[in-house]
Amino acid sequence: MLRDREQQVLAAGVAAAVLIFLISFLVLPDLEKIRVQNRSRIQAEKDLSDLRAYVPEMRLLEAGVRARKDLVRASASGQDSPLSRLTALLQGSGFPQSAFSIKSGGIKDGEYFKEESFDMKIESRGYLELVHLLQKLEDGSMPVVVRSVNLKSRYESSSSIDATLRVGYLLPR
Repeated sequence: MLRDREQQVLAAGVAAAVLIFLISFLVLPDLEKIRVQNRSRIQAEKDLSDLRAYVPEMRLLEAGVRARKDLVRASASGQDSPLSRLTALLQGSGFPQSAFSIKSGGIKDGEYFKEESFDMKIESRGYLELVHLLQKLEDGSMPVVVRSVNLKSRYESSSSIDATLRVGYLLPR
């Protein structure tokens, strides 16, 4: 039989072992989870403040999309194809038929609109003419988005350039 003192030492040892077990397997992993969640919370708060900073810009972009939707709906009621409308715009801007070519690049679905892309090649024009054309395309009555512009200067005349424009004609979904 164990003496009282031995029983006390044994009880203290068992209590210490249980305490070490509880700390090792229950408390320490939970403390690590708390640390990880605290870091995640701090990152989430930072992300939220970043998103809140973008709210005014998002509202401005949303207003632009609404304006484009109205323009797309209005142009969808027309009988002409997008290719013939772009051709008429170029000819109305003073570009002779021999100075440009337009090739369709296919249709893709977007979040708000369908978009038919076109490659417009314009040869031997001045910078100012092309700037006016870009303004007409972006701000005009047609739902057109200029995706890219590639300019090449001509060797025979420094005032003339060749341009390749990738434009998207917006269509309703």
